[in-house]
Amino acid sequence: MDIKKQNLQPYSLPKTEVRPLYELLPFSVPYSMHIDPANICNFRCKFCPTGDDKLLKSIGRPKGVMSYELYCKIIDDLKLLVEKFGDKLKRLHLYKDGEPLINKRLGEMAYYARQNQVTMSIETTSNGALLTEERAIELIEGGFDIIRISIEHVTSEDYKRITGTYSDYEQIKKNVAFLYKESERRGGRLKIHTKILDVGLSTAQKEKFMEDFGAVSHTINIDQLMGWSKSGTKDFTLGVSSSTGMNGFSMLRDRKVCPEAFSKLAVNFDGRVSVCCVDWSYGTIVGDLRSQCLADVWNGPLLRRFRLLHLRGERRKIEACADCQYLMGFPEYTMLDGKAEELLKIYSDMAGL
Repeated sequence: MDIKKQNLQPYSLPKTEVRPLYELLPFSVPYSMHIDPANICNFRCKFCPTGDDKLLKSIGRPKGVMSYELYCKIIDDLKLLVEKFGDKLKRLHLYKDGEPLINKRLGEMAYYARQNQVTMSIETTSNGALLTEERAIELIEGGFDIIRISIEHVTSEDYKRITGTYSDYEQIKKNVAFLYKESERRGGRLKIHTKILDVGLSTAQKEKFMEDFGAVSHTINIDQLMGWSKSGTKDFTLGVSSSTGMNGFSMLRDRKVCPEAFSKLAVNFDGRVSVCCVDWSYGTIVGDLRSQCLADVWNGPLLRRFRLLHLRGERRKIEACADCQYLMGFPEYTMLDGKAEELLKIYSDMAGL
């Protein structure tokens, strides 16, 4: 079996647009957005903040499922922004902190975004445990382009050890196989990317993962553990040292300016807006789409201040960003450090400063 399949890079620009990020700034419409259908999960994975109830309770993070009405309001806001500037999102990610399939209207959410033509690609990430045949058909018919399936280990025993709640590896295999075969039968719009985190996997375990999922995935990869934002809060890497970021890019440990604030937004289940998708602590809130429109958040004073702090080399004044490991693993073409002065002038002028 040929397992040398191309890995999907969540941050990659289309091939016709692979230029340094600074040349594309400022974006009038975010390059991509995350919208969290639910910030709760049926797993309690050791490497994930959402799996640590005690940690979340200590910071007072709420739990819940996004209402369909709020979601439609967000897409309507996005449509106004897209129509004004003529640029769609490159990617709409319907996930952030939790398991998206906990939201019973996930397929409808994708369909509503598809109907309103606000994005080039609609994507999600799931652990696959809730991916029944009925839900698989829902995702296909909803119009998803990509679903990433996170495999947690390669035996039922190890699944329970990692997730704390789930122990049916064979069912996960069946779920992914059905999704793949049904998608292909219906024309193959939906592409399946299966991935596993290297939690200290042996060579034999890595080979088993490839063998079990290679034939029912369009792309497949072994990812690295990451430290998330507020990386000093807890060792989310489980003591496993990595020289690359989660998506395989070399760690640029001296990076000062994070590209996320200039290209993306992440909407939490309750409508509050984080700067990036790894803000598990809600420490980068820059707006609230329950009471604000998307355009006012994207061009608003809180996000503007956030950008300027990064460009001035003052990232460590933001607690969530101070020791964030995630920003070190972005590709070279997203590096903004060398253009910070030029960008500072652009964004300062935009702020009327």
